[in-house]
Amino acid sequence: MATLYHYMDCPYCFRVRAYLAERGIPYASNAVERGAPPPELPSLNPLGRLPIWVTDAGRPVFGSSTILTFLDATETASPGLLPLDPLARARCAMAEQMVEEGLLNPLMHIDREMVGREGQMWSLEVYRTETRRVRQMLHVFEQLLGGRQWLVGDALTPADLALAQPLTILERFGLDLQGLPGLAGLAERLNKRTSIVSARKKPETELTRAEG
Repeated sequence: MATLYHYMDCPYCFRVRAYLAERGIPYASNAVERGAPPPELPSLNPLGRLPIWVTDAGRPVFGSSTILTFLDATETASPGLLPLDPLARARCAMAEQMVEEGLLNPLMHIDREMVGREGQMWSLEVYRTETRRVRQMLHVFEQLLGGRQWLVGDALTPADLALAQPLTILERFGLDLQGLPGLAGLAERLNKRTSIVSARKKPETELTRAEG
C-alpha cells in the first residue's frame, strides 16, 4: 500500500490529505513530528520537505501539487478532481499558486515574526504589509468566484482544497471575510465537507482509510 509522509500542521500536507479523503484513496499514514525527520527522508526527497507520497512500488513523489497531479492521473477507482479542459486545468494551477504566494506566504511570515513573541518584539511593519497583501488577494479570489460555488468551473478542484486552511486561520491574524460573501460561502461549504473534516483529524492508526 502507498504511504503518505506528512506533518499534521502543514497546509500543503493538509491539501494532500483532503484530496485523498475526497477521492477515497486508501494509504498508510506516516505523520512526522517537527524536528524528528525519519532517517529515510533524504532518500525520498533530497530537499528534505514534506509531503511525500511513496507508491506501493516504493517510488517517491514529493510536492503537494505534484502528488495531486500524479494521483489524478494514476488513481482511476474514483473520478479525479483536476479539470479535463487544458485551460481550466491551467486556471486551477494558477489559483493554487495565488493561494501560496498571496495567502500562505504572508500568513506564515506573520507567524514567524510575531506569534509567540512579546508585543514589544513584534514588527508592526511586517504585520501591516503582509495583512495588506492578504486582504488584496482575498478580494481577488472573491472576484474569481464571480458568484459561483467553486473557484474553477462548477465542481470542487484542488484549488478549492488549497484555500480551505488559509481561510480557516485568518482570525488568528486579525483578518476576516467581512464584505466577501462569496469566499465566506466557500469557506462554509469546505468546512462542512467530510474530506476536510477528515483531513484535519490526526490519524488514530498508522493505516488511514480516506473518507469521501
